[in-house]
Amino acid sequence: MWQSRDVAREVPSDVESSFSVSSTFRHTGNYNPPQHPHPRHAKDAEHKPKTHGLFGVMVVGLGGANGTTMLAGILANRLKIDWRGPRGEPMGPNYNGCITQLDQRGVHGGVGYRDLVTGLADASMAAVGGWDIRPTKPGDALLEAQILDYDLVRQVRDEMNEVKMFRGLFDPRFIGTSQHNTANYILTEQEARSDSDALKCLRADIRYFKWKNGVVGHTTVIWSASVEPNSEVVESIQTAEELMMCIDMTEEERGGPLPPSILYATAAVLEGCSFVNGGSQNTLACPGLAELAQQQLGVYCLGTDFKAGQTKFKTAAVEYIRTMGLEPRVIASSNHLGNNDMRNLASAKAASTAKLKVKHDIFAPWEEEDLDHKVSIMFTPFINDEKRDFVEYTSLGFLGQPHTMVTYTRASDSVLCVPLMIDAAVWCDFFSARSWSFERVAKALAYLFKVPEGAANGVDPGFFRQMDVLRSEVLAAHESKKKSKRRVRIIDEEKATEWAIPHDARVICAGLACVDMQLNNSTGGDGGEAIETFEGEKSIGGGSVSMACKTLGRLCHGEPMDSGHMQTSPPVVTSVLPLCMIGNDDTGNKLLALLEKCGATCRNVDTRVSRTIRSDRSDIRTALSVLPIYRDGRRGCFFDAASNDTFTPDQLIKMLSQLSTGTNVRTLQDTTPVYGALLFGYPHLLPLLQGEALARVFYSSRKVMMEGGIVALDLNGVPEAPFVRAGSLRDVEDLRNDAVIGAALQHVDILHMNEEELEMLTGCELSNTADLAQDDEFAIAKATDLFLKCGVAVVAVTRGKKGSYVACNNGTRFQESPLLPTSWVNCAAHIPAALLPPGTVLNTNGAGDSFVSGLLVATMLRHTGMDLPPTPTKKEEVSRVTEELITPPRTTPPGKKATPYSLYIRENYMSLKQQYHDDKKAIFERCHQMWEHETPDVKYMFERMAREENEEPSANVNALDMMSDVGTMPPQMGDSQNDTIARHYSTDESLSLESAVTLASLVAAHHVDMSTRDLPQLDIHKLIEKASVFSHPGRGMSEI
Repeated sequence: MWQSRDVAREVPSDVESSFSVSSTFRHTGNYNPPQHPHPRHAKDAEHKPKTHGLFGVMVVGLGGANGTTMLAGILANRLKIDWRGPRGEPMGPNYNGCITQLDQRGVHGGVGYRDLVTGLADASMAAVGGWDIRPTKPGDALLEAQILDYDLVRQVRDEMNEVKMFRGLFDPRFIGTSQHNTANYILTEQEARSDSDALKCLRADIRYFKWKNGVVGHTTVIWSASVEPNSEVVESIQTAEELMMCIDMTEEERGGPLPPSILYATAAVLEGCSFVNGGSQNTLACPGLAELAQQQLGVYCLGTDFKAGQTKFKTAAVEYIRTMGLEPRVIASSNHLGNNDMRNLASAKAASTAKLKVKHDIFAPWEEEDLDHKVSIMFTPFINDEKRDFVEYTSLGFLGQPHTMVTYTRASDSVLCVPLMIDAAVWCDFFSARSWSFERVAKALAYLFKVPEGAANGVDPGFFRQMDVLRSEVLAAHESKKKSKRRVRIIDEEKATEWAIPHDARVICAGLACVDMQLNNSTGGDGGEAIETFEGEKSIGGGSVSMACKTLGRLCHGEPMDSGHMQTSPPVVTSVLPLCMIGNDDTGNKLLALLEKCGATCRNVDTRVSRTIRSDRSDIRTALSVLPIYRDGRRGCFFDAASNDTFTPDQLIKMLSQLSTGTNVRTLQDTTPVYGALLFGYPHLLPLLQGEALARVFYSSRKVMMEGGIVALDLNGVPEAPFVRAGSLRDVEDLRNDAVIGAALQHVDILHMNEEELEMLTGCELSNTADLAQDDEFAIAKATDLFLKCGVAVVAVTRGKKGSYVACNNGTRFQESPLLPTSWVNCAAHIPAALLPPGTVLNTNGAGDSFVSGLLVATMLRHTGMDLPPTPTKKEEVSRVTEELITPPRTTPPGKKATPYSLYIRENYMSLKQQYHDDKKAIFERCHQMWEHETPDVKYMFERMAREENEEPSANVNALDMMSDVGTMPPQMGDSQNDTIARHYSTDESLSLESAVTLASLVAAHHVDMSTRDLPQLDIHKLIEKASVFSHPGRGMSEI
């Protein structure tokens, strides 16, 4: 063991710390949006597919001593690590102390439960994540804490540092002053302006975690952060409705602040997770929280304060004294240690009071009026986590004679606590799978806590009595599972496919940015001096950067599950980084707020670099556009370029270099970010970013992006200018020498313009009449060929209601940009515009920006090779269900899989059978109608049930592959089964050109349609489904 010492957590010197005690803005700090990873491209050797974690553990305070020790222990067991102890002795991993992970021992059994009942999850298969308010990575935090043997820490440190932590919720009023300076990895004002916003952020984090890790079992959120002061507001909330109302209120309205722990607990319960209060605060004294949890089967709220060391033995010792017929009179104990929890208590008197209250109350249910129980706790930094405690038990024996016992304990506080955290999560998963009641689970798990609260309030505090209750409930739950009926299984032959951007690659959006002041429903537009009218104004982010951020920021793998648009799945683009010039003025403040609003739902728009580069000269203005939106859908534009006129290539290259090196950007993520594309817009409106300067920017951007990335150029504001012709079109050499874009064309992978800009740049003439439509298409094809000859890989021309045309270069050019889809080589496509319903109100501002953004995403998408169970909706599938499926055979035939719809039929069949007098056709038709009208929440529940039914992890699969949160080792392939898995996840398939262009058109259509323009999310999979064009030979499925 290392020499104990005070180990205060160090924070990088360039990380600032700030916080506010304002009742409105209390969640503040440096803006560094968390990563929201989604399925990665499986071509590279380091890729692992979605994991199938048996259960999930999310720790509040993951970077603390308990969280890091637990993570290290799970890793050591999973990877079967051997190490040397402090005296050089050989050591190996085990789960000593975790009764869910140990077998029974001895002739009479006892000790463990693993071989006593089935259904206990293997802790080594757990998915682990959580939150922290400090930026230190878990592996580094474990090294600094000096708790475990160095040789073990050395081997797990890098793996632990790969675990992504979410930013924690921070309120300085509920934590000791000793923790304030290092609390700079927290939810910011932009993310959580109120308790309601904070709750949404936490819910989104939980959903991300479960999605990312493919958790098929139950997830438990464990409070292992610093002890909070007790809250009177928490105790006053009597119902679930009051709880939700209080969260929506301001502090003034509810009469005080809500502690972070109650928000974590509420978020956990609303997401179908259990909450375990490992601290001493009164979180579970909230009746409204218990009522909220009891509205769902298999969701539990447990606590309070883990009974790990001294207190656990104390309850056993006093039970022994009472069982022997002695009368306990005085129990005097003291303990001292120097870990961070004690440091917090030493600097927060109210939190210390909450801790002592719990310790003093452990024997209250016995109602021993003459029992004098005293506890003293002391902070001694030198001792670190290796606590010392001393307890003296004085009782009255025969004839009133005194009987005294003394115990002394010395052990790591975290090593004592972690087995309880693991067991709590495993037990919650076990009982949840059996829908065991809230009250019975609370009493069964009372042995874990100093003062069992909530439904366990008042249970016998005796340790062995509590263990008897646990055993009784575990065996009862185990027997109930064996008697449960099997679910219906329906053969599912259809396959849905999933698409994602390889390596979680980010997109850089650079170029012109401004604030667009839209004048809605304007009259006029034909010139003249008449007074024109409009109906209200609306300010939005304008220019290429803002419009691209708006589009990219809302493309998601899924759709919202509730009216509050809580995020259900990660964004398609993990992070969007706007690089633009913003003045230090009010308009600049508005522009930054508008850019961040683009990613409000997905939390994936990162403005840190633009903020850093922001000019401090008050005379530099932020660009502003005044845009009358006319009643016929046209738009006008009055534009003040302002700071865009002074935007230089050196400034932009400096921003790009910060991305690649991390200079002046507090990149506190677990791995170096990967950039996959640069979308640059409006060079004709940026006088200093034209010609060779623009070419230099594109060349420099290649160095930042993986494999050179994809460079997309979006044109706007192209003026009429003379040029040299070669026949009816512009001469190729003259186009290469174009003052604005000529020198940059050879670096451009995707070039977008509209047909008017094509005419001005190439000299082609379009009739725009129905009779000569084919002639126009031929003219466009010839004109775009000029850009291909200048070195552009893909040229896209949008034509409004007439659709779009896209042409691609040859294989030689595509080899220069490896990320481009090779199936597009030498392809071209005329694609009609997406149809909108008659009477649709249009706003075409930003239509081209949304199209090229959609095309860029379509270019980057790759098929992950994952097959997902679809939701059956066709009536003909219903006819395949027979009575035999309702009472299936004892063994399920190979190949049969449960689907959400089949489980839904199973749940409703018996009631419908009676209602429709055993008419199977009527039963299934009615069931189909009911399914079609079910809410997304209900369908999601049955999707989860189907995953639980179908997922049976094989013992032949490397356990490390079961959790993407921890470790980066590739799957260990070798046997035939694993070879099959490897083939399943080894696709490099891209969308066809036709599908990609159609997808871009659909994205643009959702942008111009006023009814969908401001939706916070667009489901990429539904758009891809609509964009399907061809089937893929050999895959046997349509491209979706």
